[in-house]
Amino acid sequence: MKRNEALELFREEVVGATIRAPDNYPDWDKLGYPHHRSELLRCWSEAKPRIVRDLDKVASIDDKLAEALAAFDRGEREPGQSLMVQIYNILNLETLR
Repeated sequence: MKRNEALELFREEVVGATIRAPDNYPDWDKLGYPHHRSELLRCWSEAKPRIVRDLDKVASIDDKLAEALAAFDRGEREPGQSLMVQIYNILNLETLR
């Protein structure tokens, strides 16, 4: 998988986490938050090693992702959703290299 493809998959998962906090999944989504959490981490683990120049942004995403998931794991929408928006902004403002 190419870097841009991996980043796009991760970005899509971040959007999902911004829209759906752990308590906001539709009833039909039987996999819910645990599955989405694992997909977020899987997609980031695919994209992260492909970024070789913007390591400061990688560190920032790592920190924000850990904080957001910790909040979600506690059942708190905030600061999780706000942190996901910050990650999304990092991904959209610049092409990570």
